[in-house]
Amino acid sequence: MIPIALLLIGLLASSSPVDAIPCWVVKRTVARYGEVAAEAWARSKGISNRDIERAKRCLKS
Repeated sequence: MIPIALLLIGLLASSSPVDAIPCWVVKRTVARYGEVAAEAWARSKGISNRDIERAKRCLKS
């Protein structure tokens, strides 16, 4: 649950959510909960498709 909390803090602290979330947090969250669950969570929080695609690029790097 801690990575989700880190994501939420990053979202609240920035006007551009993905820029505020380090790639290591994205990678750790996906490793722990899976890409589908992480994406579903992001969509439920109103993260845009563009920002979700940016986060997915983190997974490739």
